[in-house]
Amino acid sequence: MEGYLWFVISEAKPRAPRILIARFSALGDIVTMQPLVTAMRRRFGEDAVLDLVCLSRCAEAGKLLSEVNQVHVVERGTGEVLEALRERNFDYLMDFHGNVRSRSLARSLDVLTFTVDKQAWNRWRLIKGFRSAPVTSFIERCFECLQPFDVELPSQERWGPDAWGHLNLPGHPDIAELTRGQVVISLGSSHPGKHLSHTVVDAAIQTAQPSNRSVVLVGGHAEQTRAEMLAEQHDHVVSRAGQWTLAESALAIQHADAVVSGDTVTMHLAAAVGTPLASVWGCTRPSLGLSAWRPNPQSLDLTPPDNHGRLCSKHGATCRHTRSSDPFHPDRCAQQVSADDLAGWMREVLK
Repeated sequence: MEGYLWFVISEAKPRAPRILIARFSALGDIVTMQPLVTAMRRRFGEDAVLDLVCLSRCAEAGKLLSEVNQVHVVERGTGEVLEALRERNFDYLMDFHGNVRSRSLARSLDVLTFTVDKQAWNRWRLIKGFRSAPVTSFIERCFECLQPFDVELPSQERWGPDAWGHLNLPGHPDIAELTRGQVVISLGSSHPGKHLSHTVVDAAIQTAQPSNRSVVLVGGHAEQTRAEMLAEQHDHVVSRAGQWTLAESALAIQHADAVVSGDTVTMHLAAAVGTPLASVWGCTRPSLGLSAWRPNPQSLDLTPPDNHGRLCSKHGATCRHTRSSDPFHPDRCAQQVSADDLAGWMREVLK
């Protein structure tokens, strides 16, 4: 148009955020990052950078998180990866651990940090036997850190992959075939207070047999000897403890009809993939806020009877009923869980 210059002004698209998630351990806790990164990816889009920093012994769990761009691995101190993290130019740090290591990382990176409320006071009161409100879900406390970004917590009716998103699982047809329609049992844990009792395991094995289900035993190298002994004693029991990677175990859990597990990574994997779960609790309790989040509605928490008293420790390392290091000592909390209750649940789920 004569005498006029016309300019087309377009608003620049804001840069997608670059976020570092700090959760150093343990395996199960890192798996619980999946619903958080799923919700963040949904909110921020494919251009957002969502990285995780964790300990090297937990990197296997970090690689299961489908929406994470990169996993940064620490052997001992965060100084090992500090230069690499600075090169990523993060805008925010989501401190979902809240310990000395993560606080040191926050100071070193000098970025805006959001730290999870660990509700340590409530946890301490529960362990010491004082009256206290139960600790709220760890995952939902992490979601509270994301409120300034309008990241939405999945609605209450959503569970399994619908709430968690989908894990990065391998494509192994032989594993899927072995475990499809069967029962997966995770025998142990890194802490003695979380091992499944012999009576609970025997009840699960015996209950699976009339329904023509095989039982697949999973776990680490520490559980391998026990698993192989059980496989030798029962024709319908197969041991894969100490043989499968965490990702392969997760795939097996996805195809199973039922999972029996203590308070371990297997419990969280079952919740994530939506397989019915019987979680067996010993020295820890669901009231600590670390129970399976949004599991299959058929799932069940099995705890020691009320007359056995309060929980003993936040990680299951110690039991206040015995000083014995034997995980199967008859006085341990996990030994008090009803095998009959587990058998009844399995019959209902497998019918």
